[in-house]
Formats: sequence, structure tokens, C-alpha cells
Amino acid sequence: MESIRKAKVANRFNRSVLTYDQQAKVQKQMAHQLIKLLSYRRNPVERICEIGCGTGYLTSLLIDRYPYAEIVAIDLAPRMMEVAKEKVKSPHVHWIAGDAEEFKQLVSGSFDLIISNATIQWLTNPKSTVHSWAEALKPTGWLVSSTFGQDTFRELATTFQKIEKELLIESSQHRLLMHSLEKWQEVWKQAELTMLEGIEDWKRIPYSSCRDFLQSIKETGANYSETKPSLSVYRKLLPRVMDQYDQIYQMGSGVYATYHLMYLVGQKIG
Repeated sequence: MESIRKAKVANRFNRSVLTYDQQAKVQKQMAHQLIKLLSYRRNPVERICEIGCGTGYLTSLLIDRYPYAEIVAIDLAPRMMEVAKEKVKSPHVHWIAGDAEEFKQLVSGSFDLIISNATIQWLTNPKSTVHSWAEALKPTGWLVSSTFGQDTFRELATTFQKIEKELLIESSQHRLLMHSLEKWQEVWKQAELTMLEGIEDWKRIPYSSCRDFLQSIKETGANYSETKPSLSVYRKLLPRVMDQYDQIYQMGSGVYATYHLMYLVGQKIG
């Protein structure tokens, strides 16, 4: 079941390879925030592992910041990585297509920095996976990550629940199950990492309409829900949801969606 879910995630990202960069505005903002957090690190960085490199946006920022560091870039979606290879022309980057939850089978050696942007929400086994990453850090090495929190797309979930109730349709889970910041901090601590930062940020991102918002999610390869009703029910539900959303969550000449962003910085001691 886990391998089927991972294959679906990889396929969604592979299909979105031509539209991802245009739509991933929030993910790019998150990448810049991660680079800003790295400015507090004083120790030299010679070897980096980037988990979930996608089309290489954060990879490029890492090269700019650490031009002589070796970077091992991992991604589950091979087509995304092919785009990254075309964009990022550096002899210091080694590309690996694979599942970062099988970390020990993919890489060897230790790292000064392991970094991940908008990826850890896809982990099936966060506790054991983060522990394996922490083990690969050098003493005083950093594990730095961004992810999405529970309030992400809360307007959409609320609207689905409202329309389902009106239509007497059994309620479904209409957003991804995200962990709280406290949960991720606990995962970092269980991996024997000292928490240096745990930051939350909420952003309202404008879209021309609910339809535009949903299309944008699709074109980043993400999904707003892992569970949906049957196709016939969904076709009945979705037009009503989009209409209600457009009426209730107006901003300017369009609508907005909440993104709940989280950033974690942990350091290996000893």
C-alpha cells in the first residue's frame, strides 16, 4: 500500500513537470526563507544533501550560498530531476532519483547540512526517516526543513463540509493530514537533534477564482486531498463548492487560500 501511494505521488509530480515552476510561488518563498535561516550557521558547509530537489530551485540557491560545497540532490520523481539537471549546471551536484525514506540505500558518507523544502509532509514514516537523516549528519550538522501545517487550505475543507452537509453527503477528508509544529519538533528531538528554530507563518495567497486555485494545486503536482468521494458524487459536489468558495472567500477581485507554513532547524550535538 505504501509503495502504491509513493508511486502515485511520484506520478503526479512527473505529470506536472512543465507547469510546476510557474505555479510553485509559495514553495519558492519557502526556499528563500530556508536560505535565510542558514545565515545563522557559523560552521563551514562542505557537503549537503537536499531531499526533494524537484526542479532545482532550492538547489540553485544552495549553490549560490555554498559555491564549493558538494550537493547530493534526491527526488522521488525522475522527470522533475531531469528538469533540474537542465537548469542547474554544476559539477558539484550529484543527482539521485529515489525515495529519501530509503536514505541509507541511496547515499553514503556524512553531511554538514541536510535540507528539505516542502517535502516532509509526504513521508510515510517520519520518525524513522528523520532519525536516519540525523544519523547521516556530522557532529554540529544541521537538519533544516519546511513543510505545510494543519491550517493549509482550511477554507476549502470548510466549504466542502458545508456543501456535503447541505446535500446530505457523507463527509470526506478534503485536505491532506498535516502534522502540527509541536509534532515535528518532537520528531526532531526523538532523532536527538537540538531544536534551534521552530517557526510558523500563515499566508493568504490570492487566486482569480476557486477553479484557478484548484488548477494551481494540480499543476504543482500536489493534491488537496488523499481521499475523495465517488466520481459521481464529486461531480455533483465540486461545482457547488467552487461557487460557494468564490462567494465567501473574496479578496480583491478574486479569492484567497491560506497556506500554513512551518520551518524547522535542528542541530546534531556530539
